[in-house]
Amino acid sequence: MPPVKRLTWTIGISAAVALMAALFLTLVARPFPGSTVLYLLTVPIPFLAAGLFLLWRHPDNRSARLLVCGTAGAMAYSALLERVIKDGIAESGAAPWMSWALVVEALVMMVGLGCLARLIGLFPSGVAATPGEQLFARLTWLLPAPMAIGLLANEEVLVEPVTYGYLDAFPNPVYLEALGFLGPVTSPIRNLLGAIVLVAVGLLYRRYRRAKPAERRQIRWVAFGSAAALGIGMVPFIVAPVLDPNSLLHGQLLLSIGAFALLLIPVTVVLAIEQPEWLSDRVISKSFTYGALSIGIFVIYAVIAAALGLAAGARLPLEIAIVVTAVLAFAFQPARARLQRIADRWVFGDRPSPIEAVTELDRTMDGPDGSHLGERLADTVRRAARLRWVTVELPPEPAVTVGERSGEAAYITHIVSGDEELGVIHCGAGVSGGVRDQDIDLIDALAGQAALVVSNARLAARIVHAQEAERRRLERNIHDGAQQELVALVAKLGLARARVKTGNIDEATLIELQKDAGTILKDLRELAQGIHPSVLTDGGLVEAVEDRCSRLPVPVTVDSSPDLRSMRFKDDIEGAAYFFVTEGLANVLKHADATRVRVEMARSNGDLELRVSDDGRGFEPGDTKLNGLAGLTDRFAALAGTVSVTADNRGTTLEGRIPIEATT
Repeated sequence: MPPVKRLTWTIGISAAVALMAALFLTLVARPFPGSTVLYLLTVPIPFLAAGLFLLWRHPDNRSARLLVCGTAGAMAYSALLERVIKDGIAESGAAPWMSWALVVEALVMMVGLGCLARLIGLFPSGVAATPGEQLFARLTWLLPAPMAIGLLANEEVLVEPVTYGYLDAFPNPVYLEALGFLGPVTSPIRNLLGAIVLVAVGLLYRRYRRAKPAERRQIRWVAFGSAAALGIGMVPFIVAPVLDPNSLLHGQLLLSIGAFALLLIPVTVVLAIEQPEWLSDRVISKSFTYGALSIGIFVIYAVIAAALGLAAGARLPLEIAIVVTAVLAFAFQPARARLQRIADRWVFGDRPSPIEAVTELDRTMDGPDGSHLGERLADTVRRAARLRWVTVELPPEPAVTVGERSGEAAYITHIVSGDEELGVIHCGAGVSGGVRDQDIDLIDALAGQAALVVSNARLAARIVHAQEAERRRLERNIHDGAQQELVALVAKLGLARARVKTGNIDEATLIELQKDAGTILKDLRELAQGIHPSVLTDGGLVEAVEDRCSRLPVPVTVDSSPDLRSMRFKDDIEGAAYFFVTEGLANVLKHADATRVRVEMARSNGDLELRVSDDGRGFEPGDTKLNGLAGLTDRFAALAGTVSVTADNRGTTLEGRIPIEATT
């Protein structure tokens, strides 16, 4: 067992022994302190039992460790020391060892308080996830430090006033006279350090705001238990003043109600970490409703009872109190429904009506790109039918689940448009169990509406995609095809103009220029028809490249593997390869000032390898923007290919690679 786990178990077991000893000493004490027994049975023992249970079930859970250590330090050890000190004083008066015991108790209690504060502020993981939480965790470890300073600066031991306030002051065995001037300032420090719990509550609220749904559910459990315990615990203090002091409900019985309310805290902590399947958020909703309703009835009853008592000049008898409570419960029936709706919104959010759900689905799924259709559909179905989880499959997109999926689907329906199945909706059980018939009808209606929306969205997406792809194809072909032909023609016209000045131009040159212009016209006509150059379509890649290179004013060597000439590839691969070569040749003519160009084509390991190299002046790739290759790079990337450029003072090399499937 790791040292941390071993230490936690040691602390937990020693705390259990301390509590049993404190309970035994309390039971045999005279006079019998019933309030202390009630405290032990309703606070430290349940808290420690919950911590040890969670530590056994989840040994790696930090919240379980914090609960054990916090209960041990802040409750168990102090309960035993309190009992021993009180019994010792009752028998023989104060003794020197009692001062030391109180000093140790103060420091240990601060350690326990720090653990409980971290349990609250960092629930449910117990791990600090942000810089603010990390700072908070460090501060809780330092809680014993200000307490130690307060102990050193006061002549009397700092004690809990509720526990030891009626006893004579204890001399402080660790008092340092040099720090005595700090005594008045540090005397209330024990009570001030308790404010760390309020900081922890604020931190828990911040954590809840950014938590995932699963963690939010855990935090809600603990928040509900703490709020209910606080609310019920306040009832005795509200009701007691208006009751007859001799009434059975007065005094110890009312205080017992408040004490037993604290049991809700460890119970809800266990439920939050265990998350049993038989419990759902619906239980929180109903518990919140009836708990709030009961507290409200109690409080309003107390106010009315007090008013009637003042008016009549006497207290209300118990029988009348019971009748008033029953009448109030009946009168609060509309309030119960209102509270139920408030709880539902708090736990689940607003539940749309069937018409609202269909309208909302149509509106939220009507996106221009059809994105997140599955997630939107799953969320709408889950909220409308009050389901624990919903999974939507809309191939080819991955399945999307909203909620915490567990167990088998309670209902499955298909999303169908005509004869085409578009997807499937898997529905978990409802939050109150099962899937009702009216919910099934609603789910089927949403599936039908979703089929129409999904079908329309996919059709629109295909149209937009096809239009964009066609636009980009024409743009690339113009840039990589006809434009490069025109660049070559301009270069030849420049040479012809130079020959005119020297008188060396002949008819053959003009005929060649005319032929090139005719070729460009032909290519533009083919481009307008949306097809490849005819030589590429008829003769294949190698023949098309050779034809293109033969019409350039710079000597070009074409080197291709023997088997490549007879191979044909898919149209998009042949087009990308052809325009790769023409783009490379165009860049040579525009920028390289080269005297020789080499084009290499080969098939290797299932890829078509292309290379265009020259002996020009080169360039610095890091200092030059290669905007002209952007379209070429995109085209290769769409085919899972790559394009790279290397250059130095001896020339430039443009390389490309495309995965291929060749046919002879």
